[in-house]
Amino acid sequence: MKLKLFLIIFFLNVLLSQSYSQNSFQTSKKYSIGELKSELSNTSIETKINIKTSSVKSKKSPVLALLFSLILPGAGHYYLNRMDVGKYFLGADAASWLSLTSLNIYGKNVRDDSRTFSHDHAEISSINNKNDDYFANIGNFDDIYQYNNEKLTRGEYAKLYDVNQYFWKWDNADNKNIYETQRKNSERIFNTRVIFGSILVANRIISGISAFLIANKANKNSSLNIQPELMYKSDYTFDGVKINFSKNFNF
Repeated sequence: MKLKLFLIIFFLNVLLSQSYSQNSFQTSKKYSIGELKSELSNTSIETKINIKTSSVKSKKSPVLALLFSLILPGAGHYYLNRMDVGKYFLGADAASWLSLTSLNIYGKNVRDDSRTFSHDHAEISSINNKNDDYFANIGNFDDIYQYNNEKLTRGEYAKLYDVNQYFWKWDNADNKNIYETQRKNSERIFNTRVIFGSILVANRIISGISAFLIANKANKNSSLNIQPELMYKSDYTFDGVKINFSKNFNF
C-alpha cells in the first residue's frame, strides 16, 4: 500500500511537470488522492523496481562438526553436506575396525591352537584357569621341575608352581619349539592391533579437524543479509530509504 502511494505521488509530479511545460499560463490544478488514482489508471505506465539482496547461506557450527567427527569419522562432513570428503574418513574407519576385528579372531585362533597343542604334547591336565605367563613359561622349560629349580636357584619362591595343578612335561624338544613358535605368532598378531587402534584414534582427530576447517571456511564465505525499506511519513509522503543489515551467528 505504501509503495503504491509512493508511485502515485511520483507519477503525479511527472504529470504536473508535463502539464506545466505544455501550458505555462494555466493555473496549477490540485488533485485529490482519488483523482490521482483515476488519473494514473488512465495512463499506461510499466515500472519495475529491482532490489538486489545478498543471500545468506545456512551456517553450520564448526564445533558440532568437530564433535560429530570425533565420535564417528565422516559424521561431521555429513552434517556439513560434504560427504565427498567425509566418505574417505568413514571408509578408513570401517577398514580399521574390520582389520582390528579380524586380528582379534585370528590371534585368538592361533593362541587356542597353540594351547591345545601343549595339552596334547606336554601332558597338561587342563588349559583353563591358567594365565599368559604360565603358557609363556611352558614354552621356555622342558617340564615343571626344570622351571621350579630355576626359580629356587634365583630365590623367586613366589613364582613356584604347584606340581599337581600346573604340571607339564614335553614329549620332545621339537614339539616344544612348534608350540613356542605358535605362541609367539599369536602375540605378534595381538600386538599388531595397536597399529589399527592408533589409526582409529588418528582418523577421528584428522576427520574432526577437517570438518572444523570446512565449516569455518563456509561460514566466512557467507554474505550479509541486506533488506532495503521505503520510509513514509504519517501523511503517506515519501521520507527516504532505510537499509537493514543482519548477520546470523551459530553457536
